[in-house]
Amino acid sequence: MIQGDSNVQAYSATARLLHWLMAVLVIIQISAGLIMVYAGPGPNPWATLADTLGLYSVHKLLGLILLALVLVRIAYRIARGTPPEEPTLAVWQRETSTLVHAWIYLLLIVIPVLGWVGISLYPALVIFDSIAIPGLMEADQAKSVAVFAAHAIAAFGLIALVAMHVGAALYHHFVRGDRVMLRMLPSLERRRK
Repeated sequence: MIQGDSNVQAYSATARLLHWLMAVLVIIQISAGLIMVYAGPGPNPWATLADTLGLYSVHKLLGLILLALVLVRIAYRIARGTPPEEPTLAVWQRETSTLVHAWIYLLLIVIPVLGWVGISLYPALVIFDSIAIPGLMEADQAKSVAVFAAHAIAAFGLIALVAMHVGAALYHHFVRGDRVMLRMLPSLERRRK
């Protein structure tokens, strides 16, 4: 049974579309990134797959798309706001949610920027052998190593925050039975009726 105010508003269709589009792209991006840099024992069985599928180009292109989408999403959120908070949330839950969301947004900007800086330094500024990305700085392969390391660390930080975000949404829906998750998935409420 769902608890809480039955009039809790969902995010707008545009906000939900941006959220789920970015969620899918982040999953693809993380998967591509992990396959590209797999460093397990023995030869890398994923290297051929990464080259065959053009994962390096896919990863660069999706990074730029995600950067653009997060900026659109932030602008939309500033312009349109968000629905009121679920009234059953404790203050600490609201504050934690705000903090986790802020860090997710920050990392969704920082990670692609670090990637762009890294490919500028390396340099590896061509996508699919035909699209040139403008460099952000002069090439310096030695410096690219540290930037790519920061890019990876930030990506793992994002993975942890997204896991917390998803875990909290599932907890609220299945354990607490409140309406938090319905704000982003209002179709779940129609299925319960």
